[in-house]
Amino acid sequence: MRTRLLLTGTVLMSMGLRVQAQDPQLSQFYAAPMYLNPALTGNTFQDRIALNYRIQWPGIAPGYETYAVAYDHNNAKAHSGYGFMVMHDEAGSNSLAFTHIGASYSYEARINHSNAIRFGMRLGYTTRQFDMGSFLFADQVIRDGAPTTLEPVLVQRTSYFDASMGAMYYGEHVWLGASFSHINRPQQTLLVSGDTRLPVRTSIHTGYRIAMDDRSMARTKSTFNIAAHYKAQQDWDQLDLGVYIDHNPLMAGLWYRGLPGVKAYEPGYPNHDAVILMAGFQTQKQLRIIYSYDITISWQGVKTGGAHEISLTYEWPARHKNRKFHMVPCPKF
Repeated sequence: MRTRLLLTGTVLMSMGLRVQAQDPQLSQFYAAPMYLNPALTGNTFQDRIALNYRIQWPGIAPGYETYAVAYDHNNAKAHSGYGFMVMHDEAGSNSLAFTHIGASYSYEARINHSNAIRFGMRLGYTTRQFDMGSFLFADQVIRDGAPTTLEPVLVQRTSYFDASMGAMYYGEHVWLGASFSHINRPQQTLLVSGDTRLPVRTSIHTGYRIAMDDRSMARTKSTFNIAAHYKAQQDWDQLDLGVYIDHNPLMAGLWYRGLPGVKAYEPGYPNHDAVILMAGFQTQKQLRIIYSYDITISWQGVKTGGAHEISLTYEWPARHKNRKFHMVPCPKF
């Protein structure tokens, strides 16, 4: 049974002003390219559909769940990409949840055959809500367990327009991108009268890849990748560092998430979050399946149950062997 919390209106108003969760983060952030950076919209040979699912901290029921589905298309003649995505996230026992629907566009400016700059924008609409029935207010107790409260402190649902933008440079070996979400600072408060703007989320992602055989990057089937992803939102920031090997059709990687020596949760607790193990494969029909597990190494410990994440990505039509290399060489997960 879901725990019911006894809260006065004053405490709940204070909570509503302070507790505004950051955006959900994915360990397989490159498997959700439009969420990572709208400039990655359409960075495929033609069409792509992606599904993502993450369950975090299942050991602390009910945990945190994130679902996402996205489709994008590459229009090579117009040097453009088009796409849309839907993401739903539900956090904690009070079902604080949001659903985001967004449409993305990107444009690619070629520098030469193997180098380019991409620009992108995502415009969306978000609904945020929570489960009022999971709270028990003081006035309900006073009124012999009344089913609803008379406290006019919260609204159960709020909606807002949301805008994001990004850019990316890439060559055959290296990529560097940056994206900025919630650039319009939408009002997200769930208080009847309040002002809580959604802070801008900044993402900087970069990496380098090399061929593990004697072939060119356009023809190699084995690459070694080094990548980093820094993200920040208001007072919160985090860094992912990782390596992975792509030996078609198999992929495997190891990542670390944290900012030790720079920030700490509390005095004496280094900022270590998780070690992430990833593995996957791609079928001959270009269906890519990736699974990852976050091993919690923070002060919360293994009792959290870590995090499980799976992504499915399907691209079509099939890539021709004689097609020249011109896609963004980002990791696939």
